[in-house]
This record gives sequence, C-alpha cells and structure tokens, in this order.
Amino acid sequence: MSNQDNVPPHEQTTQRDPFSEPTVAVWPPPPRPRIRQRSIGAMSIALITVALLLIVGGLGFIVFATSAQYTKTLHTQATAQARLTARANATKLALTQQATNQALATQQAYIYATASALVGSTATAQGSSVAATATASAAENLLNQDTSGTPAFNDALSDTSGNNGWDTNINAQGNTGCQFNNGAYHALEVMRGYLQPCFAEASNFSNFAYQVTLTIDQGDQGGIIFRANNAKSQYYLFRVGTDGSYTLERYTNNQAITLSSGFSIAIASGTGQSNTLAVIANKSTLALFANSTYITSVSDSTLTSGLIGVVALDFTLPTDVEFSNAQVWTL
Repeated sequence: MSNQDNVPPHEQTTQRDPFSEPTVAVWPPPPRPRIRQRSIGAMSIALITVALLLIVGGLGFIVFATSAQYTKTLHTQATAQARLTARANATKLALTQQATNQALATQQAYIYATASALVGSTATAQGSSVAATATASAAENLLNQDTSGTPAFNDALSDTSGNNGWDTNINAQGNTGCQFNNGAYHALEVMRGYLQPCFAEASNFSNFAYQVTLTIDQGDQGGIIFRANNAKSQYYLFRVGTDGSYTLERYTNNQAITLSSGFSIAIASGTGQSNTLAVIANKSTLALFANSTYITSVSDSTLTSGLIGVVALDFTLPTDVEFSNAQVWTL
C-alpha cells in the first residue's frame, strides 16, 4: 500500500504530468446536450384518435340531444299553438255560424211575420174595401131614394123670386158679402183667413137631404151650411177646395171642430169647376156626397135643426163662389 492510498479522499491530489499541456477552459461552454424525445408510437396515436372521437361524439350527442330537445319543445309549442288557434278558429266559426243562424232565423221570422201581417192586412183591407164599397153603394142608393121625390125646398138661386130670404149684404167695395149676380147667387170673401156665410133665413129643417151646385170662380174654397142658428153662430159646414179636398166642421160660437177631412177623386178640382154637394142629415148621422158619389159619414148630435146656407172661404186669395139649384128633401 502506498501512502496515497492512506490519504483521505478530500486531501488526495491529482498527479499532473509536468510535461502535458495545460487544460484550457472552453468559453462559452458548449450547449447542454438535449434530452432525446421519444417518438409517439402507433398505439398512442390510436388512443388519441379514439379520445378525440369520443370527445367529438360526446359533443355531437350533446348538440344533437339539445337540438332534438329544442326541436321537440318548438314542435310541442307549435302543436299547442296550432291547437289553440284551431280551437279559437273553431269557436269563432261556431259563434259566427251561430250568429248567422240567429240572423237568418230573425230575418226569416221577420219575413214570416211581415208576410203574415201583409196577408192579414190584405185580408182586412179587402174586407174593409168590400164593406166600404157596400157602404158607399148603400149610401148612394139612399141618396137617390131620398132625392127622388118632390123637394120641400127648391130654389134655382137666380134671383130673389124664391122668397127664401137669402142674405144680400154686399159691402161698398162689392167684394165681400152675399148677392145675386148674373143669374146666380154669390158668396164673396176678400179677407184672408175668414169665411162669408150666406143663409136662407126663411128655412128650417131637421132631418133632410140637402143639395146645391157650386163653382169656385176665384179663390180657394166654397161649401154648404146646414142646421144653422145664425143668431148663435152655430152650424155644420161641408166645404170643398180647388185641390180636391173636403172638410166637415161643426161651428159653435165661431169655434170650429173638424169632424172629418181628406181628399176625394169625386170632387172636380180647379178653379171654374162645377161640383154638386149633398148631405143627408138624419138624426145624428151626417153623410157627405160630391157629384152623387159617397165620400164619408160621421155621427154627431150636437145640432139637430136649423137654417140652410152657402159659404165662401178665403185661405190665400180673395174668393168668389157662385151657387145654383138649392134643393131640400125632408126625411
């Protein structure tokens, strides 16, 4: 054993060859050797591929599941909405149909009711027409019968020779009052809204048929008066107009009450037209005629007897009415 072997390890020295070249440090030091990377084997690639496929497949499944769920939800909502819409449409259709049916039913009921009313009114009108025709025919036959005998009063009204006391009270202007002129008896009224009565002061009748022919030469209306009390200004007045109208009034104390009025084709309308007016006054029944045609009848028992007369009425124009052939037959 050498002495070197007995020296501790930290005290040992390295024996250098005095003839060797000294060691020179290299600077910069060479790079550290790189750790050699292992190459990826086929197994690793397969595992990675499987993992990626699993990941992609999982994501796809999640996306598919989510899409399917969303689609299902949309489908469910659409189905529900469609059902609600269909139900609403069905309800609306039902209500519309109900309203239409109700309207049709109402319309049909109205048509049936109207038709029934028309049928009823037609039947009533036909019945009334028959009754009216029968009444008119009976009244006209009655007039013919009542005027067939010798009249109790017969005055041509050409002058005063009949001694029946006709009023002759014309004013100074000659346009208002009662007078005989040119072979006829005239009643004249010039003030608008007034009438001029002319009485046969010697007459007095209770139940009778009274007939006079009149012509409106100028103005509006003319007529006949019966059952009159001149002192009390009360009488019945049957008047006609140039427009074909007629009116039956009762005057008491110069106050008129209309008993009947209207229009009749039996009345010849227009100025200068001749009309023969007649009345049958039998107790409370007053029947009116124009040119032998029945117009109407009323019942009134207020006035029972009195004078006969004629009248002119001024509604819009000064009126001049001439009268002829006044006749009365007592009943």
